[in-house]
Amino acid sequence: MKYKVVFFGVKKSTISLLKRFKDDVDLVVTVSDKVRKECHISGDGDVHSYAIENNLECYSVDDYTLKNCKAFFENNEFDIGICYGWQRIIPEFILKKFKYGVFGTHASPLGLPYGKGRSPLNWSIIRGFNQVFFNLFKYELKADSGMIYSTIKFEINRWDTIKSIKMKDLIVTRKQVLKLIEDYKNDSIELYSQRDDIEETFFLKRSPKDGKINLNFSCKEIYNLIRAISKPFPGAFLMYKDSKIIIWEAVPFDNQLDFSDYKLGEIIEFIDGNFILKLVDGTLLVKNFECEKKLRKGIILK
Repeated sequence: MKYKVVFFGVKKSTISLLKRFKDDVDLVVTVSDKVRKECHISGDGDVHSYAIENNLECYSVDDYTLKNCKAFFENNEFDIGICYGWQRIIPEFILKKFKYGVFGTHASPLGLPYGKGRSPLNWSIIRGFNQVFFNLFKYELKADSGMIYSTIKFEINRWDTIKSIKMKDLIVTRKQVLKLIEDYKNDSIELYSQRDDIEETFFLKRSPKDGKINLNFSCKEIYNLIRAISKPFPGAFLMYKDSKIIIWEAVPFDNQLDFSDYKLGEIIEFIDGNFILKLVDGTLLVKNFECEKKLRKGIILK
């Protein structure tokens, strides 16, 4: 069997992209429900069900790494692959089966090869960058190292959260994938090398425990962490005794009012379900949070 255009993905964002290109797609590669539950994928979506409901041929795997799927890929032919919302390296034996290659996206705050690795959008917000370079590139065995098809810059403004940044990412992805598919159909795909004037660096993988807020950090740093890992990610958190307080939304509140009598991490006030938290260089207004215990004015979070 020959498949011309193949999409790889496991997330809700994958479904959003498929909605735009379902008339162009010959095959969707995703994971089974079993793998979705085991891997605890942030923002995961039921890509299999979407594909079936829209009459798209779907290959659902029980191995997220695809290493045990050799027979399927060896026994079929493929032209071009597009990955969006697939958080694993595609094995080399699969990459070699695609005539035009497999393409994916990677966002870097300075442009590739800076900021390779995991969770680049989250890290870009956490580290206080005000822009992202979106790259659509051809996969190689080494992560984020392939030739680039296109690069588009968009901003990270002070109101952005990871949710709005991912919306920008999806908008740019739709435009660039449309162009890539058109160039594929015209046999006119052109690639260029990654920049050689900046250092290659890698962002580290993030896990839920990395969301613990360090109250010795500045208000700006804490604000950046909260907005960088809000939903659909696990969220930033503090502790009250043995209970976790997950903070989904917060904004810097004030650093001019005199709150010097309050301790670091103390809840200064509760107003309309929001609370004001004392920080080292100001205060934070927590607007959306989860906690099993009832919080009150005067308790100290750690």
